[in-house]
Amino acid sequence: MPDAPVSIIFTGLLRDKDMFLRSLDGFRSLPSVQEIILSTWEKEAEDNLEFLTKIGGQYDLTLAAVPEPQSWSGNMLSQMMSLQIGLRRVPEGNRVLKTRTDVFIEPEAFTHVLGQDAGLKFPENFARAGHIFEQRVWVWGIEATSPFYIHDLFFFGHKRDIAKLVNMDIRYDIMYQMSKERMHIRRFAHPFLYEFPIFERFLNIENVLGATHEFPNEYRYSVLRQLLKNDIYVRILLLYYQIVSLYFSNDWGGGRVFEWRDQPQQIGFTAGESISDFLLGRPELKALMPLGDEYFRQVAAGNYPACDIGRRFDAARAYLQDLPDIRSACLEADFDAFMEYALLAGQTALADVKDKFASP
Repeated sequence: MPDAPVSIIFTGLLRDKDMFLRSLDGFRSLPSVQEIILSTWEKEAEDNLEFLTKIGGQYDLTLAAVPEPQSWSGNMLSQMMSLQIGLRRVPEGNRVLKTRTDVFIEPEAFTHVLGQDAGLKFPENFARAGHIFEQRVWVWGIEATSPFYIHDLFFFGHKRDIAKLVNMDIRYDIMYQMSKERMHIRRFAHPFLYEFPIFERFLNIENVLGATHEFPNEYRYSVLRQLLKNDIYVRILLLYYQIVSLYFSNDWGGGRVFEWRDQPQQIGFTAGESISDFLLGRPELKALMPLGDEYFRQVAAGNYPACDIGRRFDAARAYLQDLPDIRSACLEADFDAFMEYALLAGQTALADVKDKFASP
């Protein structure tokens, strides 16, 4: 539905009114935008009543305000509920951009996305998993080593697909010792867990990866080097790359995409760069977020120079291609043994970090 009307949903608090007004100006300049919704809490609306009354008519802004939910798992419930409340105001068939009041998305970047083909095409062994999304979902900031760690500042897709990114499932809070980034992971992993159960198993060791600021970089890359020697991890990672390539896009054009107070860095996958160089050659970075779609699509297709890690991806690709039904990927593996391997990698990395930073 490339010509379907667009609904913009701003969720949460009025964190930056000036940025919000810039966004309203930008979105109202685009003919595809049918409606703009602010989904927030009753108290926030009451505290900013004069401001919201003034801009409501100016920008034809729809206000959806409900009582703020009780605190649960940080602000997870608030984030999920605010999007759900906003979606209730969106007509069926519309495309939806979810964003925030303290983020400014460049109109040129969003216009680029609006002109892209969102249709989905699958290899034969993905056929039984083709129903997860109706169309491709655009996101910004896909981490390359932790499956479904995807930034959720803003994302865009068909209303029915965006609705699948709302979940209040408590398993993520009581069954897994996940990292602080679980909010991002639970949002984007959830639609895929039933059809790809290996990713739910992977949640058991997700926190070992250390791809958050809770862990020093020395720990994070020590673990990553060890995991990249493990066939199960590489198979899971390549399966994730294939899913990203088929169901998502990180292509917002070649220019500036957005403004935010703490914008993460994206890195390009340059011509002639090996997977080893890309994944292990930037130890100063905490999260490895490829620029655009090239990295995920090229690795998924096998288009990269030879290296040790690349050969492991070659073997993983052959394994995945031979599966009649991709949903069974890695389910035959001894995952308990893999968990032990991953946990030992974490313990080894922790010991190395302690030795390095121990007082003389």
